[in-house]
Amino acid sequence: MAPSAFSNGGDEKEDILLSRLRQEAREIVVSGDPATHRLLEDTILSPSVNTFEDAVANVAAHRLTVFCPSAFPLQAGNEEGTLPCSPYVLRLIQSALQSSELEAGHTMKDAIREDAQAIVRRDPACGTILEAIMFMKGFCALVCHRAARRLWPNKDADGNAAPPSAQSSKGSAGNRFAALLLQSQAAAAFGIDIHPAAAIGSGVVFDHATGVVVGETATIGDGCTILHGVTLGGTAKDGSFDRHPKVGKDVLIGAGSSILGNIKIGHGAKIGSGAVVLRPIPSYATAVGAPAKIIGYAKEKRAGSEVDITLTNVEPLVSSKKVPSQESFLSQESSMGSLTSATEATTEDEDEEAVLDDGEESDAQSDNTAEVSDADEENGGTSETIGSTKGEERSESPIVLPPGCSQWFVPKTHNRDFCPFRALQCSSSCGVPAGAVTRKVLRAILLQEGCEEDEIGEVYFALLRHTSSCSDARKHGYIPPCTFKRYFPEIAAEFTKIAPCRARAIAQGDSKELKLCRRATIAFKKTFRGLRKATDKHEDRRAKSSLAFSMASAAAAVALEDTGRDELAESGDGKKLHWADKKQ
Repeated sequence: MAPSAFSNGGDEKEDILLSRLRQEAREIVVSGDPATHRLLEDTILSPSVNTFEDAVANVAAHRLTVFCPSAFPLQAGNEEGTLPCSPYVLRLIQSALQSSELEAGHTMKDAIREDAQAIVRRDPACGTILEAIMFMKGFCALVCHRAARRLWPNKDADGNAAPPSAQSSKGSAGNRFAALLLQSQAAAAFGIDIHPAAAIGSGVVFDHATGVVVGETATIGDGCTILHGVTLGGTAKDGSFDRHPKVGKDVLIGAGSSILGNIKIGHGAKIGSGAVVLRPIPSYATAVGAPAKIIGYAKEKRAGSEVDITLTNVEPLVSSKKVPSQESFLSQESSMGSLTSATEATTEDEDEEAVLDDGEESDAQSDNTAEVSDADEENGGTSETIGSTKGEERSESPIVLPPGCSQWFVPKTHNRDFCPFRALQCSSSCGVPAGAVTRKVLRAILLQEGCEEDEIGEVYFALLRHTSSCSDARKHGYIPPCTFKRYFPEIAAEFTKIAPCRARAIAQGDSKELKLCRRATIAFKKTFRGLRKATDKHEDRRAKSSLAFSMASAAAAVALEDTGRDELAESGDGKKLHWADKKQ
């Protein structure tokens, strides 16, 4: 966050941004162009401007009126020699600036201050606050959006977009059309189309801004940088109101990118220019291409502020170097078993693959997700079949399973051509250690715990980062058992709502504690058995190491005593030697 734009000056606060803005404006006036002098005198240096917000409102109203004079009529009797400015637009923006309504956790007053300062910090073409306010159309378009959002009536208690049926307050229809008028004219004037219901955080920069489209239920976090031609678009009417992307904080989105559907882009992620993103992207990932594919990890924590357009500050997902590391050595040692190849696959492995592949078969045979439950067989009860809507995704709302639930949700597979992790897909021909957790198995496990696709991607990507970039684990996209056991509970607590006790049980491969149905137990049998063996092996190694250390310490103590006794014998001190023998 930028430092405060206010400082104490006696009993009142001095508006530092306004002082800076006026100083820059006066320097331009002194330099002498008549047209510039007139523009600044009627906006920034106007006698009616008492705060930074007044200056911003004047500039935005002036620019919108100049571009759309027919939509916003001028005041009757407008004096000759002054620039046109609609009092209607000015009142709308000033009223919004005084509103206490929060958008993504910020008032409009606080947000526009952060927006202006962020432009100066990140855009090398903008050297002053005056330039950002007067000439950066992304900033003016954002001001108009923030004003329109305060007029938009269809919002829930948290300020998020709500369906039209939520409209209830008297006069809300008029506010709705006023918001749409402001939005449509801003789109015509600045070439950037932001729906009034979209939620945008502070410190957001629309660089160049031309051709940017932000849909109704889209959200953008604090500190993001979005270049021209970016689309945050939704799906067609499929019965779901929430249909647009959710962009996290400090995200960088390159020019010409399209992010489509109700998917999440994690904090600090980078989206390369021209990418087409159709699946969730985890935090601090770098994705490029069409369809988007993850190529590495963003090295900086705030990608939106660093604005690495050329993607040079990226840690590759898979290193070309083949240098063994200590981590990969320990991972392979603790995996308890030789590599499982296609020629060495057992009947259990084939059964597990068959169970996990049920989703693929159902995709080919039906548009609906098949679901199999063994509740009747194990508990003597009647199992409830929960179907899913037509399409590739699971149900929109997460299905939270109670600890004793015995249902099995078939892992519905996606089109792998769209999967952002497709470069890391494990095949039967690649060597996967016994007990290693592949993305396919991890996804199936987390689906049983009620996790969504974006949460699964976050967990998998975070686990993968704890493996060496030179190891086979990173190359083939599996998680070694020791890595999974060590980091999964912590990562699951950060990105999911899985109870800590269940996360520990999953990490240790304790299927009894999880109380899964027989079908799920078969599906995860090999993985859980490998995790249990890895756990036992890890504990055995710790016990052996502790025993070896104790024995070595005892041997060292005996050797030290013997050395001291020999020295006493050589010195001829019989009295001390007698006491040493007696003590021993």
